[in-house]
Amino acid sequence: MNFLQIVQALRRESTDSGAGPTTVVSQTGELARFVAWCADGYQALQIERDDWLWLRKSFYVDTVASDGAYLYSDCTDTVTLAAIARFARWYPDCFKAYLSSTGVGAEYPLIWLEWERFRRTYRYGTQTDGQPVHVSMDPTQAFVLGPKPDAVYRVSGDYQKGPQVLALDADEPEMPLRFHPLIWLEGLSRY
Repeated sequence: MNFLQIVQALRRESTDSGAGPTTVVSQTGELARFVAWCADGYQALQIERDDWLWLRKSFYVDTVASDGAYLYSDCTDTVTLAAIARFARWYPDCFKAYLSSTGVGAEYPLIWLEWERFRRTYRYGTQTDGQPVHVSMDPTQAFVLGPKPDAVYRVSGDYQKGPQVLALDADEPEMPLRFHPLIWLEGLSRY
């Protein structure tokens, strides 16, 4: 179902006897409310849980020597091959790395440390660059490597995408098709 079909389903299932809409764009009055109820309902469904598999994606980034912090926008989504644009969180137990010059055959897991422990270990005094062993998330939501890389490493893992916004008639929710009725049902509860 696309966004227009979802809004039409809500209108059909509500007690409102009006017709339409024929588009979700630039609606006013009661039809605008139906559009908003579905859009807001989809937003609520996406953030309701932090383990939706359909929002879990993989990424990679090639490190820069002596640079130990990487924002999500520095990383490439493995499916779209574009920089991550919608980000909610990292999956801590999925980080792995390998020295680019050695190749993927030398890939190893990175060990997640909570930020305070990471900071006590890698953010005090003088540190020597080396093969990253630990990973954490700093207060800016960048993932940080310890020690800072001494060469180019390919770091990869999983992240959760941030919420998708439905705005146009043909916008398709990313959630599996069998769950699309949940969106208009969420809208119905708001109605």
